[in-house]
Amino acid sequence: MTQTRTPSSTGSDSGKLIHMAVLPSSDITQVDNMRATSLERTVVDCCLTMPHKQALILTDHVLQLGTSMDKLLEAASKLGRHRGVKTLRKVLAYADGRSESPGETLTRDLLRELLIEAPTLQYWITTRQGRHRVDFAWVNKRAVLEFDGKGNYFDNRPTDKAVFLEPKREAAMLEEGWTVLRIERKDLFNEVSLKARILAALNH
Repeated sequence: MTQTRTPSSTGSDSGKLIHMAVLPSSDITQVDNMRATSLERTVVDCCLTMPHKQALILTDHVLQLGTSMDKLLEAASKLGRHRGVKTLRKVLAYADGRSESPGETLTRDLLRELLIEAPTLQYWITTRQGRHRVDFAWVNKRAVLEFDGKGNYFDNRPTDKAVFLEPKREAAMLEEGWTVLRIERKDLFNEVSLKARILAALNH
């Protein structure tokens, strides 16, 4: 919650944290007849207090929903030297709305940290079975990295159909000369092994 006067010592609890600020009218909107901060200002405020990776996941998501980076940068520009603004600026520098899940965001950020060549996101590959979109592609190396999350198998189509089609999709890409590497969330916590696997795929 944001209010213009200094919060009392009893104003906050485990489910509510009160901040003091004067908000311009452009940062205020109506949600279910209640005054609330705009989406852009809400994202910026969250990024000021969240760890980098959580803030990046949130920012990627709102960009995917259609919020423009220009609006986020404009909201951030009003903060000056506000506490947490360093994290916010780092997040805005690396955010990308093409990442479609938290797993893809974390994978992309880890690739950057591991100093691995940046891939193309959401790349379309044409095969004899049609066109397939992959999470990450190093086009010049003909290498693909796919993050396997539950959404791959439970979103938009029956699970049994997804499980049946996924190997066929991968086989079609292999026939076209692509190297396909699949990872899961647990792989993100074994950075040495993951980097070695990715580099092996790129040098295949």
